[in-house]
Amino acid sequence: MTERTKRPKSKVTWSDVKSKLADFDRAGLQQLVANLYVFHKDNQTFLHARFGLGENPLEAYKQRIQAALAPDISRKRNANISVAAAKKAISEYNKAVGDPLGILELRLFWCETAVKFSMDYGYGDVGYLDALALQYSEACIVLSALDEPLLEDTIERLTNIRDDAQMGYGIWDYMADTLGKALLKLPMTTVEAEIPQTGSS
Repeated sequence: MTERTKRPKSKVTWSDVKSKLADFDRAGLQQLVANLYVFHKDNQTFLHARFGLGENPLEAYKQRIQAALAPDISRKRNANISVAAAKKAISEYNKAVGDPLGILELRLFWCETAVKFSMDYGYGDVGYLDALALQYSEACIVLSALDEPLLEDTIERLTNIRDDAQMGYGIWDYMADTLGKALLKLPMTTVEAEIPQTGSS
């Protein structure tokens, strides 16, 4: 091979795809999107959410989180529990819509789903519980940015999640501490809530 012979690129990037898209006319782009639409259900969900189609764009992402974190193991002995798939659902919603309140709703739904599944089936995988703790923490972080009545509703849901999280592994203590610190950052006139002491129930 001579010095002037170029090696083929080992990794295709968005820049490569973008340069090819420049050659498409309007009809060609529409056909390409149509092909992607019928290719995979996730693409349909993404486009429906991006354009605000359907009654509730969050519902499809909630169904994906439910299936990933709380599969019906009574029917499927080898049901696949996947934290990665649940994370992907939130990530794709963020890319499609990017609504902070929608992301908060998905995080709260994640926590409620994971706590119930763990308590019902005694599921205590460390990675699963670490992901639950992270989503709870992320939900607590945004409390100071919420207005009433959403603030009150979110605190109530976070409190219920904490109270239900009796699966051990220090999860209740972590949630109590995290929620307590988040509540202390709120103006006293904004919300009245019990801030539990770590280690109490």
